[in-house]
Amino acid sequence: MNVDTLTRARATHEGHAARGSASPAASPRVILTAASPASTIERLAGNKGRSLHRLANLGVAVPHWAILGTDCFADFRREAGLDRTIAALLRDFTPANAAAIASTIREAVLTCDMSAALRADIARAYESIGEGPLAVRSSGVEEDSASFSFAGQFDTFLDVRGLDSTLEHVRRCWASAWSERSLRYRHQHGLDIAGAGMAVILQRLVQADTSGVVFTINPANGNRDEFVLSAVYGLGEGLVSGAVDADTITVDCHSGQIKQLVIGEKRERHDGGRISEVPAEQRDQAALSSDDIERIVATARTLENTLGEPLDIEWCIAQNQLWILQARPVTTPVAAVSPRSGDFQLWDNSNIVENYPGVTTQLTFTFAQHVYAQVFREFCRLLAIPHKQRREMDGFLGSTLAFLNGRVYYNLLHWYKLSGLAPFQSLGRKMMEVQMGVGEPLDLASCAALITPYKAGSRAALACIRASSGAKFAWHFARLERNVEHFRAYFYPVYDEYNALDYRSLPADAVYAHYRRFEQALLARWGMMIVLESAIGLSYGVVRRLIKRWMPDAPDWLEVAVVGGMDGIESIEPVRRLAAIAQAVRAKPQIEALIRTTPSAVAYAALRECGAPEIVAEIERYLADFAYRSKNELKLEEPDLREDPGVLFDMLKASLAQGAVSIDRTATEARIDALLRERLDPLQRWIFARARSRVRAAIRARETVRFCRSRAFGVARRMFRAIGEGLARDGVLATGRDIFHLRLEEIRGCFEGTVSHRELRPLVEQRKRDDAVWRDMDDLPPRFVTHGPVAAWLSKPANLAALHAAPDHAAGATLRGTPCSPGFAEGPAKVVREANEFDGGILVTYRTDPGWVPVFAAATGLLIERGSPLTHAAIVAREIGIPTVVQIPGLTTRVHSGMQLKVDGHSGVIELPEPTSDELPAR
Repeated sequence: MNVDTLTRARATHEGHAARGSASPAASPRVILTAASPASTIERLAGNKGRSLHRLANLGVAVPHWAILGTDCFADFRREAGLDRTIAALLRDFTPANAAAIASTIREAVLTCDMSAALRADIARAYESIGEGPLAVRSSGVEEDSASFSFAGQFDTFLDVRGLDSTLEHVRRCWASAWSERSLRYRHQHGLDIAGAGMAVILQRLVQADTSGVVFTINPANGNRDEFVLSAVYGLGEGLVSGAVDADTITVDCHSGQIKQLVIGEKRERHDGGRISEVPAEQRDQAALSSDDIERIVATARTLENTLGEPLDIEWCIAQNQLWILQARPVTTPVAAVSPRSGDFQLWDNSNIVENYPGVTTQLTFTFAQHVYAQVFREFCRLLAIPHKQRREMDGFLGSTLAFLNGRVYYNLLHWYKLSGLAPFQSLGRKMMEVQMGVGEPLDLASCAALITPYKAGSRAALACIRASSGAKFAWHFARLERNVEHFRAYFYPVYDEYNALDYRSLPADAVYAHYRRFEQALLARWGMMIVLESAIGLSYGVVRRLIKRWMPDAPDWLEVAVVGGMDGIESIEPVRRLAAIAQAVRAKPQIEALIRTTPSAVAYAALRECGAPEIVAEIERYLADFAYRSKNELKLEEPDLREDPGVLFDMLKASLAQGAVSIDRTATEARIDALLRERLDPLQRWIFARARSRVRAAIRARETVRFCRSRAFGVARRMFRAIGEGLARDGVLATGRDIFHLRLEEIRGCFEGTVSHRELRPLVEQRKRDDAVWRDMDDLPPRFVTHGPVAAWLSKPANLAALHAAPDHAAGATLRGTPCSPGFAEGPAKVVREANEFDGGILVTYRTDPGWVPVFAAATGLLIERGSPLTHAAIVAREIGIPTVVQIPGLTTRVHSGMQLKVDGHSGVIELPEPTSDELPAR
């Protein structure tokens, strides 16, 4: 929204406000109470109000209340002309301007005149409750429903005293109907952005001795046989806000027996606007007596039985009287489907987010899914797993990846199954977690039945299969370097043949035929990739265990630093080549000035025209060798460096800004050697050196094969683009780029007669709309659990609302992550989403991919919120010698560009500057 729009809206509002008091009085409004007809309550009270009315008519003890119905707010808006003002503002709504719109609407609601008749109605409601402090609560029409929680979206105010204060806080509740969070929530869930009405509850504020909530289902595990209570001293405001660490009691809902009691710290007591410290002796005691627990459980059981659904109930106790404040359907994910009503599934985007960040097209996902399935089948063949067991595993080999709201996730239980195919299953699975950067390890013992890859007729048969596959694995492990050389010798002639073709000059069916042959020639050879991943995991696991056993007090950085210092890593070559180009450019000040000052999008053309043939030749050689090593290089819809050389020039500018680069690990290697000589005897050093050499060899081989993968994906990208252009010329698609919105099997169907051409264009348009919706939605969390069909689970807005709750990243002067490359760095942070945005300093980002590598040499430090110590980024950073830390919770939330950081790559600690007074959290 621009300034002119806001100015016009404010002017409109001021004109209506000036006329507001002259509006004729509205028809008499009814104040809603427990005696009001249910039909009137249903129409005007909002969901919280409906809950209070229902509770009161069930005979439950509820503090006295009265409700200003949605008609009161509607009349207020009409009389003040606010409806047109708000409609004008909302016409220009986008998630980016939600805060500005919410602020303008709030200002309008709080400054408009209120008619005398409406003031009289509020006064009647206020007087009906009697003297004393009130709670003034918003009651949205959709709030606390089974479909939409609107948790924390609308305002509630406690300890409101006097009529004037009540009038003010009623306005504030009305204004919160369009809070920033509410606007974003409506947009994300496809609801009418204008809202559906707001009632306001005036309720006697009970001066509680204890308060809390009780869930009639265990929200942690979905167990319907357990109630979970939380309790604090005083009012429940401290519990709801998270300011007070509450007691948690788990109770058997049938017998009432306490199954678990966890005493919270309960340092503070909230009593309206007053906060006092709880005496030390009371903190260590349970806030509730056994009689209190019994009463709460009995009341909750009765309410659940009466209302017929799991409930989230707010309660308080004052002078031994139990009061029920609210009862609403449970809207946590487990409420939608309990574990007993669907299979447990675990989704995690760990390091897959490095390759497929954000919303990904259908073609990229299905192509990747197909490649993964074929590679895993070849891996099983390499391990000589019998045909019967391989057929059994087909049930999950094709679904190791998932497409959830347009994002790519691992179906993590399936990966645990795969990691159990190699020998030393327990170690292999633990190391898989390290390699993938899985933040929360799985309890392997309790999930054993879920992660068994296959069955056998007997223990003897199972032992035979494992012995045979173990022997095969050992054979491939011993021949890693030779196998990779054989792979390269086979790969590059195939790659060179298909990379040399001009696909845009061929008809679509000819390109598709080339694609089929290319796929058949390469995919059958890629099972070696999984052998390499397993070899890295097992050999690195041995190194870690040797360090823990022989050097238990070794510094944190040693575990990852020992696998650095490798010669001949092919994927580090783009760093060296870009540094060499930057050095050649610096030798020509005129060319350097041109590159620095020319927009990157046109820099290549400008360079070609300025008479610098040797520099142009170097860049052309770079593009010929590394064009496919671009940002998001495995996303087929993304351009490579040939198509968008501006990205390369962004990286070159970063290298020029940083100065000459020296890649030297001598000092780090000397420290490692000194530490090993000091801590290990000669035999231990020999054993450790052998283990270290094996993990280095496996990583070097893996990086070689991954570089081949990038090139293979690059050729596939060119093929699919040419197929899309051919289908567009033939009238099957509207544009060539529409092919990225088709699934791989649908593209096959265009040539093999398994799809109707009439369905493709509407399908593409629907998927474009889906992509747009997904891009506007918040990302799903990195890890979450579902039960039953995942599509059904994700279709429930209550589940999504719970997943989108922002994580609580504790404030403080430091952040801590996993150290990946030792060293120290100090300087300004540069927070970026893409590599070409980086122009020097300490590189701070949520994720990286192999296309970022050329800019690493321009960074003084590297901080990545996701990732793992064995990802491509971490490996290259170690070789370059950049202090690097990964897996840093809250990094991109807490750090902003320009912030002065101190990075310790040895310990993984990042020191932040002290916050200014403006940045301190409000109490």
